Amino acid sequence: MQSDQDKWNLRHKNNPIPSEPLALLRQFITAAPRGKALDIACGMGRNSRFMRDCGFEVESIDISDFAITSLQNERNIYAHCADLDSFKILPQNYHIICNSYFLERRLFPLMCEGLKKGGILVFETFAKSEIESHNAFASDSSHLLHKNELLHAFLDLEILFYEETLIPRAKDSSLALVARLVGRAN
Repeated sequence: MQSDQDKWNLRHKNNPIPSEPLALLRQFITAAPRGKALDIACGMGRNSRFMRDCGFEVESIDISDFAITSLQNERNIYAHCADLDSFKILPQNYHIICNSYFLERRLFPLMCEGLKKGGILVFETFAKSEIESHNAFASDSSHLLHKNELLHAFLDLEILFYEETLIPRAKDSSLALVARLVGRAN
């Protein structure tokens, strides 16, 4: 059986690297006070580089050592290879946390605790749709959020933005349901 690290190393080696950061991150980056950022499941670093270019010192975490190697010599990016199934987020340490297309529910309360007062969480990932063709992972729905799950998980934050919407998927132009949230720590 293929390990998670091997699976993600192959995916990052064989797929085109997205260079544009999340639109939601671009839209709300100015709402975060400058300081430290955390990019969870950073992949090849599109969001890490954007946050760095906006003045943040970025801690970038991913299970793929291939992806992390691509970020090793980047100024103001501190990349670490770690299994997010057991990763710990330091409390009150970050001004912004970005979680892009990764789902580990165990991290939800740690993300809230990891934000400094006034810090921003930007979270976007796939959600389960009643229309089967709109599910990104039809074979494993445990990787999909349930209706309003993301919203309910972060009600301790001031919700600045929330939506569940269909987006076109790059690989085949089909549609997939995503949930998007931006919250501020009180």
